[in-house]
Amino acid sequence: MPKALQKTLLKLGIAGCLALLLFNYPLLSLYRGDVLGVPTLYVMLFGLWLALIIVARGIAEPGFGHISKLQRRQSEQITHD
Repeated sequence: MPKALQKTLLKLGIAGCLALLLFNYPLLSLYRGDVLGVPTLYVMLFGLWLALIIVARGIAEPGFGHISKLQRRQSEQITHD
């Protein structure tokens, strides 16, 4: 298995273990009350879930959100022609 893939899988495994800790009962019991009429627990669950998805995508696709060098070169060639 390539080293880059091993590092990616390790990082995703660490993110998964962190998610298990974040979605465990003792931490979830801390959120009480309402945010704009919505229970804080629901807001935190979906907020943490969204954050975990974004972190996992950032780990799996390191260039996420950035223009790749190849795309930049192609756009420069088009503008110069």
